[in-house]
Amino acid sequence: MDGPGPQDAPDENPADRPPRPPGPTDGGSNPPWGLALLALATTLLSALMGPLLQLLGIHSSPVASGLVLFAVLVGGIVAVRKAFKERPAMSRRARRLSVAGLAVFLLACTALVVVFRPRPPPADLARLPGTQGVAVVGFAGVGPGHDQRVLDDVSEAFTATLLEGRLPEGGTARDYARITSPPLEVLAGTGRDRRKLDDWTAGFVDETNAGIVVGGLVSADAAGQIGLRPAVYVRAAQVLDAPELAGWYLSGPIRLDQDWNSDTGRRHVIAELARRTRGLAGFTHALDLWRAGRVADARRELDRLLAPAADGTRDDGSEFVTADLVRLFRGHALEQIAVGLPAAGRAPYFEAARADYRAIAPDGPIALRARLSLAGARYQLALGPKPGCLPGTVDAEALAAASAELRALAADDAFTETGRLRASVNLAQVELCRVTARLVRDDGTIERAVTRVRSAQGGGAAVEELRVLATSIAAVHAYGRGDLAGAVATMKEAVAKERGFARRGLWQALAAGWEFRGGDLAAGCADLREALGQLRDARAKGEITAQRYEEIEDALRQQATAAKAPCAGAPQDVPPSKGP
Repeated sequence: MDGPGPQDAPDENPADRPPRPPGPTDGGSNPPWGLALLALATTLLSALMGPLLQLLGIHSSPVASGLVLFAVLVGGIVAVRKAFKERPAMSRRARRLSVAGLAVFLLACTALVVVFRPRPPPADLARLPGTQGVAVVGFAGVGPGHDQRVLDDVSEAFTATLLEGRLPEGGTARDYARITSPPLEVLAGTGRDRRKLDDWTAGFVDETNAGIVVGGLVSADAAGQIGLRPAVYVRAAQVLDAPELAGWYLSGPIRLDQDWNSDTGRRHVIAELARRTRGLAGFTHALDLWRAGRVADARRELDRLLAPAADGTRDDGSEFVTADLVRLFRGHALEQIAVGLPAAGRAPYFEAARADYRAIAPDGPIALRARLSLAGARYQLALGPKPGCLPGTVDAEALAAASAELRALAADDAFTETGRLRASVNLAQVELCRVTARLVRDDGTIERAVTRVRSAQGGGAAVEELRVLATSIAAVHAYGRGDLAGAVATMKEAVAKERGFARRGLWQALAAGWEFRGGDLAAGCADLREALGQLRDARAKGEITAQRYEEIEDALRQQATAAKAPCAGAPQDVPPSKGP
């Protein structure tokens, strides 16, 4: 043989052997349980992704949710395989316990993904045109034995009834019962549950632009008699001057002594529900007309709500809107009509308003508001046919009585904060008149009342309106003290924040007169033109009569002429007077 064979190899020294790679059971730089724990951590993180996104308000897509579930399954499988492939020496009992534990862990992670799966996209909630829309969200059965399909049929029929001429001008209705599920059942539960419904309602109203939302709770007693309790939500923007109506509330039940299979019984329930809803919608429509300056139309709508029908009932939806509330706002509308008339024709309207306020229950929920309104009407009547608060032209006793009542209301803790602020601004008006008529000295009451209102924080649109009114009173007060520049500047501040045509025009007319007296003819002419433009718009809306407009126009022309202001002869800006 040319070379040695295997049998001729010398004895091998173990120390000289090259190192071999670590085997499965030798340990090393990649521990098997480290990989298993990493897989489990990945699984847990994937499962927790859904809850974390929900807490952050982020809703993942179905594709993303599927990927997370896939990651959970893969992570679990990898963890199991690593655990048992790398540890064959585990006892049988240890293996079984490990399998059970890992299975529970995997199922829990999968459950997390399923429970916190992304919410389905919201149904297409068609938007209602305008702000007088009624959204019908259906009826929820309370207790067993209710067929939701039948209740949805009733909702659809009720909406159709509303659309058949049962809503006021500009009103419309839409049925959402089959595409949304409000948690109306919380209305019968504890106050802690109301947030759930409030949150749902805020989103629904924002999406649909509904002014009124109508639903209901349906229950049946042991004998099978059915009761439907209408649930109504009124948007706060619809009832700025009647905040007690805003929000959700339930009315008394409409009863049915048969089941829903009776067409006659079903029609009875739908007709009664439509009558109540029609009354509520009519009332909110009247408030909208009143705020928009269409006071005569508002009064007609309120007259209709109070007029008894042939069967002796009223179409005012009294389950929702009481007769006292309708009387309160009819009185407001009558006063507003009077303000738009020449002074000589105002008294009958103020007297009618007082009659409405006196008819309101003295121990009812709006008794304090009625007292406030009654004091205001008394003040207006005390001004007489020449409402300038000049000495010898006012009813001193009536003014003193109105002032005393307003002082009491402004300090009454039982009244709402907005009510007390309204009493304060009215007190400032009355006291300013008494000071101007030289019945009392200026003891600081006007300044304190005005400051209280102007410095009020928050309160929404209703309080902002009071702040603007208080600013105009402060301007007149400054003029009475001889501070002409301060009066003009403060009135301009009030004008800049006032949206109403009539009030803005009257205030700007006052500013124009003061500017003429102060010799600022250019500013006076500019305010005169703007004032008449605002008042023409008020006349077109019916806020003031043509005769009242002409009175103001003539007074402004005379002031401009006396000041020798060049604006008096600008026919394109100041229409020629037609005389009284």
